[in-house]
Amino acid sequence: MINDLQLWRALKAGDKKALAAIYQQEVDALFKYGCQVTLDQALVEDSIQDLFVELWKNRATLGDTDAIRQYLLVALRRKIIRQIKQGVNRTERHLKVVDVNAHTAAVDEVLMEVEETESQQKSVSKALSLLSERQREILYLRYFEEMDYKHIAAVLGINYQSVRNTASAGMKALRKLLGILFLFFLQ
Repeated sequence: MINDLQLWRALKAGDKKALAAIYQQEVDALFKYGCQVTLDQALVEDSIQDLFVELWKNRATLGDTDAIRQYLLVALRRKIIRQIKQGVNRTERHLKVVDVNAHTAAVDEVLMEVEETESQQKSVSKALSLLSERQREILYLRYFEEMDYKHIAAVLGINYQSVRNTASAGMKALRKLLGILFLFFLQ
């Protein structure tokens, strides 16, 4: 199995198959992450395409990396933010609430279990929407992309301790909000 460094070096050497492999391996994660940065899915898709075109055009000048996903997440985030600042589409953009409804129940589950799950998912979605943009982004990277704090700090361009503090505050707020929402739904 080829590792990230070997795949990256193959891309830098002009191997189109390496570019295709990186794209296939990372496009879903990039899209999901991009949708955490902006609601504009078309902007996310365009930014991903532009990113890969630029990778190919600039392949000879790229530095080495043994963490392709982290490299691409950082590059995509910067590209999207740059596009937003340039006002590509002047409509208001917000962080998207994590789509916790993506996991569907098996067909043979009992209707009560499905309703209970939907209720819990709505509660989590509602609670997540009440967190700050930065807290949502860090929690998404931590629990959905399964990145460690060091890598999150590198992706967001902030220091390690800020990531830890924000994640802790976000989880504390989430637990509090879920407790409040739980009590609200019982009434």
